[in-house]
Amino acid sequence: MKELIRHILKEETDDSKTLEKGIDITIKILKKTYPYIIGWKLINDGKFIIDINIICDIDKLKEFYNSELSFYYEKHRDELSNEDYPYAVSILNIKNEMTSDEMYEDYKILKNELNDIYEMLPEHLTVKDQFNDIKRLDSDRFVFK
Repeated sequence: MKELIRHILKEETDDSKTLEKGIDITIKILKKTYPYIIGWKLINDGKFIIDINIICDIDKLKEFYNSELSFYYEKHRDELSNEDYPYAVSILNIKNEMTSDEMYEDYKILKNELNDIYEMLPEHLTVKDQFNDIKRLDSDRFVFK
């Protein structure tokens, strides 16, 4: 089994797109916990942090949080893909039941899991900063489809 995993990882990274491959694999693994995540988009590859937007499926997000879209977003659903939001719950009714601290904590848990996964990848799949530390992934915003 370990040989199969190594073989797949080698195939996945045979080209020079280390940044994209590492984040792709990280997002694929993160989807197991957060099934509403359907992709990501690079915003900025900085000195110490890689900023990405996380792309979410609206229907799977509603199911995951057992919440409907807030009234405003229900009426303006077609405009959701034109904006980005600070939290996954930003467009759901459940946000009205959460404090700002609770929404941030929910976001922080996802962000920590994202970075834990990225840091566990083989070294050749991660991007390092000038001090040879693995750059942190910052899930800057959420985009909905």
